[in-house]
Amino acid sequence: MTESWEELKDRAYNQMNRQKSKWFNYKMLMLTGGGIFVDGYNIVIISIGLAGIKTLFGLQNDAFLVGLIGVSVIVGNLVGALFAGYFVDRVGRRLIFLIDLILFVLFAIISGIVTNAYELVIARFLVGLGIGLDYPIATSYLSEFTPVNPRGKFLVMNITFFNIAGVVAVVVGYLLLPIGATVAWRYMLISAAIPAIITIAARIRTPESPRWLLQHGKKKEAIGAIERVTGGSMPADTQKFIMDSNVKPPVSGYYRELLTKFTKSAIFIGLFYFFFAIAFVNASIYGPSILASFGEAGLIGSSLYWILFVVGDIICILVIDTFGRRNSTLTGWAGMLITIVVLALAPANLKVLSLGAFVLFAMFQGIGPGSLHMVYSPELFPTRIRATAEGWKQGIGRIGGVLTGIFFPSLVIGDQLLIIILTCIGGLVLSIMLAPETKKKTLEEISEKGDIEFA
Repeated sequence: MTESWEELKDRAYNQMNRQKSKWFNYKMLMLTGGGIFVDGYNIVIISIGLAGIKTLFGLQNDAFLVGLIGVSVIVGNLVGALFAGYFVDRVGRRLIFLIDLILFVLFAIISGIVTNAYELVIARFLVGLGIGLDYPIATSYLSEFTPVNPRGKFLVMNITFFNIAGVVAVVVGYLLLPIGATVAWRYMLISAAIPAIITIAARIRTPESPRWLLQHGKKKEAIGAIERVTGGSMPADTQKFIMDSNVKPPVSGYYRELLTKFTKSAIFIGLFYFFFAIAFVNASIYGPSILASFGEAGLIGSSLYWILFVVGDIICILVIDTFGRRNSTLTGWAGMLITIVVLALAPANLKVLSLGAFVLFAMFQGIGPGSLHMVYSPELFPTRIRATAEGWKQGIGRIGGVLTGIFFPSLVIGDQLLIIILTCIGGLVLSIMLAPETKKKTLEEISEKGDIEFA
């Protein structure tokens, strides 16, 4: 009989926490990253097709409806993430991990055959709903399977799939444009179903999270899942220790627990992602128009933006488990602020300076908040509300994205850049005050006792 829930978890997860990375960990990275790739591809590809949509449906003078088309998928993400977090913590990770992308495929195809702008808004909302279900699962799943030492690296590699998808989407979009802008956008939106179908097929044999299983009293299944992760049998004494235990784990309070026992952590991660989402959506979805206003438009500028974002991700992957979460976060926000100020102040005739500042802004996103939001959210909260917390973060962040999509297109370039500058200042100040350091700690050491100690 164990003395405590903490002792039970320490014994059960010890080998899984302390082992080196195995093929299984990289396989889980590919499976969770596949859904994030689909999201990134889906969000970015429409920025290439938006001109054709405006022409076909006569929206050149309807900035509000254009913005609504751009953000409808983000609204769907918001709703899907808020509800998914609760259900993923309640019924498990695996079931929704399979269902969500099936919904995405269906609605991605429908979005490519709509007959008017309003149908497109609805279809894109439903597409977003499907992918919004995936984020709470992806971060929870990957963090719960990954050893302590490389966990930060794996979580950053996970969100890197989004930015790789941005590069792919830009290339695919521009390859499709020659068939005619008013037709090409349909193929662009439907093409997002292809990586989703591949990911669904690969996910079929995914095991349930051992941490979720043990949290819900499924001891035998948890042992089996841990053995699958470690690639060997759990020691007999540890198995007996687990099976003989009659300790009851804490009962999840879902959003109520998140916002009461973990109030500071919830406020931090919510605002952190809210600020980042506004800056990111402004720069990425409407980036082509920003570049065009400085005389730099098209494939080169858009591709460089996403390539430098991936470069930033790679830098973060290399340093996050040594340089640390907090230092990476502060470096990223500071770099974003400096580069966007340079872009705002650059003379119109210095096109190279403008383009350089814009793509470096993308790189610092990858080094800092664009990667770290995927690290902090699963680390700061315990298993019983981990997916709920990710749903909360995604929901708050997507509100920022929605506000951006609705109001940003009608603003002049100077006001657009001012908003990005203000969000970078907000993110930097928030992180100086609250960003914690969590490297080299188990998930249980970080999150199980309530609010973490902030800086």
